[in-house]
Amino acid sequence: MNTEFDSELFSARVLDLSDRAERGEAAVGGFYTPREIFTATEILLRRGRKGTFAFFGGYDGAERQRLCCLPDYMLYEGTEEELSRVAAVTVGEETSVLRVSGSGFRTLSHRDFMGAILNLGIKRHTVGDIITDEDGHGAYVFCDRRISGYIAGNLSRVASDAVTAAEAVLPEGFAPERKTEPISDTVASERADCVAAALANMPRDRAKSMITSGLVEVNYEVMTKPDEKLCPGDIVSVRGCGRFRICGFDGVTRRGRLRLLAEKFI
Repeated sequence: MNTEFDSELFSARVLDLSDRAERGEAAVGGFYTPREIFTATEILLRRGRKGTFAFFGGYDGAERQRLCCLPDYMLYEGTEEELSRVAAVTVGEETSVLRVSGSGFRTLSHRDFMGAILNLGIKRHTVGDIITDEDGHGAYVFCDRRISGYIAGNLSRVASDAVTAAEAVLPEGFAPERKTEPISDTVASERADCVAAALANMPRDRAKSMITSGLVEVNYEVMTKPDEKLCPGDIVSVRGCGRFRICGFDGVTRRGRLRLLAEKFI
C-alpha cells in the first residue's frame, strides 16, 4: 500500500475549503487522520483563519474527523463553543452512521470491516471511524452521506461472515471508551523505526525489519518505509505489541535525543 503523503495536494485541498468559506460557503472536507488534522490546522493558522474552522467526526472524541471551514456570517458570537457547535451541525448534515451487524458466529476486527468496505471501491477519505462492538459481532461506521446508501446496499460480507448494513442513529450517550497508559522515552529522531522501537520496547533493527515486512501500521495503513517521519497524533500499530498514539515530542535532551510522549491503548 502506498503511504506517500502528497503535502502539496493536501495543502491545495485544505486551502480550497478555506477559500470557499471566505466566499460565503460552509465547506466540509473528507475524514482526516490525526496527522492530517495536525497539518491542516497549521496550514489554516498560517492563512490567518483562526476561529473559522473546526474538526468533527460524527461524535465527540472521534479519531478521524472532517474539516469544516465556516464563513464569518455563520459565527455570530465568535466563541470556540459556537464554532464547535456550528461545525458539528454542519458536518453532521453531510455524515451518516451505518450499523453493520454480523451473524454472531465470528469475531470481526476493525481491519475486517475496513477491508470489506474498501473492497467495494470506496475511497478511504470518505470513511471515518469504525467502532466495533466489544464482542466483535458488529460495528458503527461513520461515512460521507453521499456513499452511505451504496455501502448499505452492497456490503453483504465482512471477512467470511454474512452481514447487514443500514443507516442508524447512535445510542444515547455513545462514547467509546479508550483506556490508555502513558509512555515516555527518548528517541534519536521522529523516524518510524526509532519511534516504533521505543513504543514496543524492542531493538531498532527489529522495528525496522517489522516495518519493511509490513507488520507496522500508521493511522491504520501499512507502513513499509522505516525512515518516514511520524507526527503528533499518529496512531501506530505494531503487530503483536499493541496500538499506540504519539502525543508529542517534548524538547531535546542534553545528548540530543528527542523526548517522546505517547500512550498505549489497553
